[in-house]
Amino acid sequence: MTPSLYDPTSEGEQPLPLPSAQSINLSENVVLQPPLSRRGNGPGIVIILPSQDSALPSDNTRALDPKPLIKWAEEGFSIASVTSVDSASIEQVLKQCLDALQDLDQVDVKDKFAVIGEYSTEIVYY
Repeated sequence: MTPSLYDPTSEGEQPLPLPSAQSINLSENVVLQPPLSRRGNGPGIVIILPSQDSALPSDNTRALDPKPLIKWAEEGFSIASVTSVDSASIEQVLKQCLDALQDLDQVDVKDKFAVIGEYSTEIVYY
């Protein structure tokens, strides 16, 4: 039966609370961010960024889009953000990120992860 009267104070009309998952510093150059969506879980992504400034939100910038870490987390992804990594340690850092994402309860797919980012400004062919 459909309601005959609209009640904006009814339980079904109340907004859901926004998530407030705090980021976790895994090391000097790795930050883990659980999803910031209402659903609260999702797949994992490793984001490789050129500098720490491009990873974390800044209170004094007025950019239209949020930083990549926040932007992807708001879309429902769990993020492992990597900055300032050299080629000698990239394997160790990626292993650290994948292990952290697999251990995170909010990650719903534990065997597949995306990797997005800018690792070098030079074009390297293998």
